[in-house]
Amino acid sequence: MADRTGAETGVFLKKSSGEYLVIWRGREICRYASIEAFVDAHLEGLQALEDAQAQLLESYYRDLK
Repeated sequence: MADRTGAETGVFLKKSSGEYLVIWRGREICRYASIEAFVDAHLEGLQALEDAQAQLLESYYRDLK
């Protein structure tokens, strides 16, 4: 997958090691030992974002009182 700059972006399997590489605009961002590790890390990140958003909304509504 290419972005507008022509550099690679995506998740790629490195066949020699079996690792999954996350590449953003041609730069390696992360490596994962398995696709399960990749999914687990991203689920954890999404949960953290959801928790932070819930806290922000709760804070906003609490301050309206």
